[in-house]
Amino acid sequence: MRGADLSGQDLRGAVFAACDCRKINLRGSNLDSSTDTFAGFEGGDLQDTSWYLSLHGKSYTRFANRVQALADRVVFRMTNLQNGADITGADFTEAILDNYQRLKLCKRATGTNSITGVETRESLACS
Repeated sequence: MRGADLSGQDLRGAVFAACDCRKINLRGSNLDSSTDTFAGFEGGDLQDTSWYLSLHGKSYTRFANRVQALADRVVFRMTNLQNGADITGADFTEAILDNYQRLKLCKRATGTNSITGVETRESLACS
């Protein structure tokens, strides 16, 4: 899947297991109820994606663009989101994150999600 263009696709329920998704283009895709385990999205374009009720287990998103992404009610278990990923306007409402990761994301959380109107800092419960 490395470098694949899946932008604007309906990928609800997709499974990315042990998937090399580096530099993948998922911009504007619907990934609700997807499962992403041991997947690497390094440098991918995840802008304007929806991941409602998804599971990210041991996934890696270094330098991935998550601008305006909806991560509402997503479980991020041992997933690396903080290294350079742009989360401007991302909505993490009711997402389950490791507290260490949440605190790291809070240090650079900015913007408001254009769909939900929720501020990124608010969705991460940053103080």
